[in-house]
Amino acid sequence: MVYASNKSAIATVSSKGVIKAKKKGTCYVYAYAQNGVYKRIKVVVK
Repeated sequence: MVYASNKSAIATVSSKGVIKAKKKGTCYVYAYAQNGVYKRIKVVVK
């Protein structure tokens, strides 16, 4: 699995999928599988 955040200033995600909040806001975290399938989750930091 590969993980990525579209706004790393708001939240980051480690190579193991652990999300760490940095500041208030909304971003999306993506999880990509080796076969090309991916999922997007919405992260809201309050």
